[in-house]
Amino acid sequence: QPISPIFMTIKSHKGFSLIEMMVYITILVFMLLIIIDVVVSVAKAERIVVAVRNVEGSAISTLERMGREVRASDSIDVANSAFGVDLGVLTLNATDANGTARTVKFSLSGGRVHLMENGVDGGALSLSSTTVTSLILTRFYSSSLVEGVRVQMTLTSGTSTAYRTETFYSSVTLR
Repeated sequence: QPISPIFMTIKSHKGFSLIEMMVYITILVFMLLIIIDVVVSVAKAERIVVAVRNVEGSAISTLERMGREVRASDSIDVANSAFGVDLGVLTLNATDANGTARTVKFSLSGGRVHLMENGVDGGALSLSSTTVTSLILTRFYSSSLVEGVRVQMTLTSGTSTAYRTETFYSSVTLR
């Protein structure tokens, strides 16, 4: 005997129910939010690292050059230097290998430390991506035995979301 089609009920699922779709969409949204948060955090960390690298690179190159010139100089030209102020100026008297007198001047101008040799602008020592907000120089000496300079330099770099300010110190004596 054949079975009547009334009693045959075959259920066939072709697709997802509305509730299943809502669950899948919710899971996907949470996963995307986590991924977006990670990407934003990585981008912010990268901006901070770049700002720190710029500040430290400028400080190292500027303080290294200043230290080298101070050690190689014969004396500090106190009359043409500015000590104890934010816009410090350091003028050094030296003699080159040929015995010719030379003058080296470090100054803060336009947010950058500039070098001048014998009145000729040698350019900026600090990177263009950083701003030197303060260059305070202090002369120290004890009779005629020891003379030197203490340098305090504050640099800033970065954007509004990844801003870095650091102060660096160095002390150098004349040889």
